[in-house]
Amino acid sequence: MADKVVQRAAADILEVIYEQDFLPNSYGYRPNRGPQMAVRDLTRELQLGRYNYVVEADIRGYFDNIDHEWLIKMLEQRIDDQAFIRLIRKWLNAGIFERDGRILHPITGTPQGGIVSPILANVCLHYALDLWFEKVVKPRCEGMAYLCRFADDFVCAFQYKRDAERFYGVLGKRLGKFSLEIAPEKTRMMAFDPFHKDNSFEFLGFEFKWGLSRKGRNIVKRRTSRKKLRKSVANLKAWCKGILNG
Repeated sequence: MADKVVQRAAADILEVIYEQDFLPNSYGYRPNRGPQMAVRDLTRELQLGRYNYVVEADIRGYFDNIDHEWLIKMLEQRIDDQAFIRLIRKWLNAGIFERDGRILHPITGTPQGGIVSPILANVCLHYALDLWFEKVVKPRCEGMAYLCRFADDFVCAFQYKRDAERFYGVLGKRLGKFSLEIAPEKTRMMAFDPFHKDNSFEFLGFEFKWGLSRKGRNIVKRRTSRKKLRKSVANLKAWCKGILNG
């Protein structure tokens, strides 16, 4: 119980530090932001922006594969308190009890069910993905480019095919630098515009595709993805169970 109180306090401190750093296109595990806002903003951006291609990606086992040393280096960019850093490192290295009685000390991943885990995971992708996209990818694009991320679930939209292709080609290498891996079977690039109404992608439990309004106008439509919704609910229940039983 005492450890949870300390983790809650640490999470609050990290939130104060990083809320001024996190970019507007990051929605997961942040105050006054959530999946509904991410879905709404993505729909509006695709509808109003000049985007013709989408890259949807999936990071394989993200929360279990966050590299501890990279995460500590990222935290040290903003935190000059070694006692606080040691506390974070202690939680990262905390042992996991196995069914056979063994205790495993992980070298990757955030604390299972830990209160501090969501914001630590957010910090990692803030540096590994968000800032890279904003500071490196977008300035090198010839047209518009947009990233929408909720935790480890993200979608990128591009105006021109060549920009989308370049991003798609280097994404795996970029994430690999931080010991993260994309799932090839769940990562793809597609044309996404009013001329490709058969194409669709899924994000946060919704399927997005172009269609026609009742007045015959081209609009971005979305409908609930049953598969994604079941998976999201299951993941949320598992995470909550970890906190309650931690």
